[in-house]
Amino acid sequence: MQNVYFTTLKNDFARGLAAQFENHGYQVVTESCPDIAFFIDTDFPEVPEEDRQVGEGINAEAAAAAYRKVVCEPLAKLETVLPYMTSPRRICFTNDVRASVNWSAETRGYGRNMAKAALNQILVLSKNGLIEKGYTFRLFDPLLQTLSAEQAAGSAYAYFTHDRFDDGPDNKFRQDERNLVVRDALGREIPW
Repeated sequence: MQNVYFTTLKNDFARGLAAQFENHGYQVVTESCPDIAFFIDTDFPEVPEEDRQVGEGINAEAAAAAYRKVVCEPLAKLETVLPYMTSPRRICFTNDVRASVNWSAETRGYGRNMAKAALNQILVLSKNGLIEKGYTFRLFDPLLQTLSAEQAAGSAYAYFTHDRFDDGPDNKFRQDERNLVVRDALGREIPW
């Protein structure tokens, strides 16, 4: 039985996604152990709210706290399980449109959004070093502001467990293996 490592099971989406894996014969774990097939970061950490609007500057303390919670903590967890990962060696992170420079309509809360954007860039560099060793990556926006946790979990399970997307030039998901792509629960690519 293969293990699926979750960084947290404290939200409905994470619990629903874990149930999807368990229903398909996987063992869900939250501690490092052998034979980890999937690393899944489902945390939506609480970070200090910024009270500044566009043009008022950045609250450096809030931005640094967000960076520690959004970037450093999940990457430290990934580092502990990386040596134990076995095929398909899939590394999955939840994301959302607010980390997109192109699609975000936010007018405040930039610390968390900048941290998610930084995490995306760090994962691009990680992918470049790990893809030759058989690792694959998925970034996913569950659209929790639109869909139920159950719907989002079903969509995430389908995307995370799909075989490699090197199926040919007509497959719109083909680039997911070559470039780090953020997809939402409806299958749309979110531009960074």
